[in-house]
Amino acid sequence: MTARADSTRLVATVALCTLAATFANASTEKLLYSFPAGAYVVGRPDQDSKGALYGTAEDLDGFGAIFRLKQKNGIWSSKTLFDFNGNRGAYPWAGPLIDRTTNILYGTTIDGGNSGEGAVYSLAPAGRGWNQTVLHNFIGSDGAYPYGVLLKDKATGNLYGTTNYGATANCGTAFQLSQSNGSWTFSTIYNFQGGGDACQPFTPLRPGAKAGTLIGASSGAIFQLKESRGVWSDSIVHSFMGTDGANLWDLDASTDGSIYGVANTGGQYGDGLVFKLTPNLKNKYIYSVIYTFRGDPDGAYPVGINFDAATGNLYGTTSRGGEGGHSVGTVFRLAPSGSSWTETVLHSFTAGPSDGAYPYSRPIVDRTTGALYGTTTLGGVNNGGTVYMVQP
Repeated sequence: MTARADSTRLVATVALCTLAATFANASTEKLLYSFPAGAYVVGRPDQDSKGALYGTAEDLDGFGAIFRLKQKNGIWSSKTLFDFNGNRGAYPWAGPLIDRTTNILYGTTIDGGNSGEGAVYSLAPAGRGWNQTVLHNFIGSDGAYPYGVLLKDKATGNLYGTTNYGATANCGTAFQLSQSNGSWTFSTIYNFQGGGDACQPFTPLRPGAKAGTLIGASSGAIFQLKESRGVWSDSIVHSFMGTDGANLWDLDASTDGSIYGVANTGGQYGDGLVFKLTPNLKNKYIYSVIYTFRGDPDGAYPVGINFDAATGNLYGTTSRGGEGGHSVGTVFRLAPSGSSWTETVLHSFTAGPSDGAYPYSRPIVDRTTGALYGTTTLGGVNNGGTVYMVQP
């Protein structure tokens, strides 16, 4: 199966304790930019220290591109910073990760590179232009088709990620890139085996509650990677049965070590859910469902989740559902209240020329204004996808 075929399969897939939901709200949505038809904007944007947004469009200009949006006098303009050409990567599914100190972007492509198995790249500012560097080309035996956004360890500067396929069991890998004297060294830290092990991880890796641990998820299980004396091991934290969720899509970590995530399908109504993993004193995690989606006019098939440390709220997106009968996705908020959570639909997309349709990644939170920024795969003036802002 090629990466492009697998991408289509993943998109098609998007085709226990229900809490209070709110639909009337005073939030404001604004379309910031409309992409050309066929751009296919899937990944979430990231933001630099000056407020500019950086993102990827999987099919823009052929093999995909990295773009930047900047605001001046309330008007947003877009600039393509790099066009992928196949040899230097192709089809950037996940959005970039920005180092706010250096403004260097890091990311992955699900195809292209020397062997057509995907690549890890950096994009660094250079004068008035940008220099793209391929940090690693996957060859299959070390993994293939990386889908998740990269994780950067704040203490070491190491990059971590997963591949969806490849290695001995074709169940994918977890990998590390470490930097020394300006050069990067790639290493496979774990080969997934399937069976009682995880297989084909898709979500981004998140820091675990303890140092030297990482949390990730495949379609049916949450796993923990643990490092001891340079050797990494894997253990299953939670296996999904369907009623408690299925098709894991995104994870985020809070400041207390808790992990939040979305299951794209499953749950009481089959429309997906939001869950929490709470660490306990025995270094284990307790799994709980904190919200179950119910379809229209609520959301359905959640695809993104973001923990906002400033408020304790969760912000996320669903790829279907919403008010008005359009059922092309929502932006939602989950606000904690004691041991319960209240959901508010902040925006229901309409697929019109002044709106987006079908978000497939999380929104990010502006640290200064609290505004949410995200992308949709369709909608906008050209029905080629959008970058939007929602002010809660």
